[in-house]
Amino acid sequence: MKSRQQSVGKEAPVHADNEDAWRADSEAGVWAVADGAGGTGIYAGEWAQHLVQQVPSLPFQEFDDLAHWLDAGWVSFFDTYQPQAQQNYLIDRKFMGEGSSATLATLHDQAGMVHWRVYGDAIALCYRPATGELRASNPDIRQFESAPDLLNWLNSPHPDGFRSGSWQHQPGQQYALVSDALGQYVLMAYASLHGDLETVRLVAQQPTALGNRAQAHLIHWAGKQAHFDESVWTPLRMALTSPVRFLAYTQQLRAQQLLGPDDYTGMIIED
Repeated sequence: MKSRQQSVGKEAPVHADNEDAWRADSEAGVWAVADGAGGTGIYAGEWAQHLVQQVPSLPFQEFDDLAHWLDAGWVSFFDTYQPQAQQNYLIDRKFMGEGSSATLATLHDQAGMVHWRVYGDAIALCYRPATGELRASNPDIRQFESAPDLLNWLNSPHPDGFRSGSWQHQPGQQYALVSDALGQYVLMAYASLHGDLETVRLVAQQPTALGNRAQAHLIHWAGKQAHFDESVWTPLRMALTSPVRFLAYTQQLRAQQLLGPDDYTGMIIED
C-alpha cells in the first residue's frame, strides 16, 4: 500500500514551527504519526520525531512491549539533547524535571491485516468508501475532554493510555493516521452526519473550546444533505496531495470554527 501525508504547524505560514512528526515506509508496511506535547517539558517536536523513527517493524503485541520499547529507546534521545539543554540553566531544569512528551499512532500492514496501535489521543481510522462506514481506534469524541496520556522519556507509560486492534484489509479500504485536532474534526463530522448525534450535543453543552467546536459542527451540518465521503473524507484526501492544499484546507476549517488551533498532521494509506 502507498500513502499520502502532510503536516503543518498551527501558526503557518507566518511561523513554521511544528511539533508533529510522521513516518511513511510503504515498503516495510509501517506508518506512524506522533504529536509532540509542547505544553509540558521541552524538545517535544524532536521527541515526536525520535518516536516515529524508532517504531519497530512489527506492531506491539501488548502494552508491555510498548513499555519495553520506550525503556530501551529513550537513552539515545537523552544523550543527544541533554548536552544541549545543559547550555541553559532554565532549559536544563525543564528538561530534567519534565522530560519530553508526545502521543503516538502506528499502522502495520501484515499478511492482509492492518494492525493499529495508539498511545494518547492521536487517531487511527479505517474507511470503506463502498459503504461509507468509518471505524476508529477510539470513535468517542469525549476522549478529547481531558488531557491525553503521553509518552515521556522521563516516566513509565500507563496502561490506560494504550489501545490496539486490527482491521482485515479489503479491496478499496482506506486507512488514516491523524493527530488529535484533525481527528476531532473527522470524528465530529462523522458523528454529526452518520453517527452519535446525542454525544455531539452533550459535548456541545460544555463551556469549553471542545464544546464550542461541537456546537459549530451541529450548526454547520444541520439540515444539509451532506455525505461524509464527499464532504469530509475526499476533501481531506485531496488536501494531502500538496503542502499548499493542506494549509488552505486547515485554514478554511479553522475559519469555519470546525477545527481547533493546533499543529495538524494527516496521512491516508490505500492500495
